[in-house]
Amino acid sequence: MHIKLKNNTRTINFLIIGFIILLIGGIIVIFVRHRLIQKKNDPPTPPEKTEATLTIKNFHHVATENGIKKWALKAASARLYSQKNIVKLNDISVIFFMHDNQNITLIANKGELNSETNDMTLSGSIVADMSPYTLATENLNYEHRLRIIHTNEPVIITGDSMMLKADTMTYGIDTESIKCDGNVEGSFIGDIK
Repeated sequence: MHIKLKNNTRTINFLIIGFIILLIGGIIVIFVRHRLIQKKNDPPTPPEKTEATLTIKNFHHVATENGIKKWALKAASARLYSQKNIVKLNDISVIFFMHDNQNITLIANKGELNSETNDMTLSGSIVADMSPYTLATENLNYEHRLRIIHTNEPVIITGDSMMLKADTMTYGIDTESIKCDGNVEGSFIGDIK
């Protein structure tokens, strides 16, 4: 009878230890999953660590004049420095609205928006869809008052039947005119009208 009691006690001890190990394992799995989910959805850097007045995730801004939309901007994150009227942006998409509904869509890795003048400076793998053309460059500026886009960096403009390279470029959004300067090279296929 004494041997049977020892076996029952051992079995109960093994069950308790097994239950404790499973419980600890479950807690560790839950903790690790929670940390992984938290890392995927990290909040933007707090303002006290960036000197920004405000940090925003999924930033959206629309510039209007007299009730007419001029452009709309989306960014994955934005840091507002109100003392300098600057908004620093990451993963940017901008739509410039034109009179004939042929909007220009532009994407860039990062940039700055002057919150007072609505001027922008964009950089990093810039691609602009200016249908029927596509523009690619590394740096681009937008002057809101003049409604012009310009760059002093090399630019490549491609279309169905043409390719144009230049050292600098200026594009008037309202006039839909483009001016390229410095080592301008191009190739055209078919008739130019």
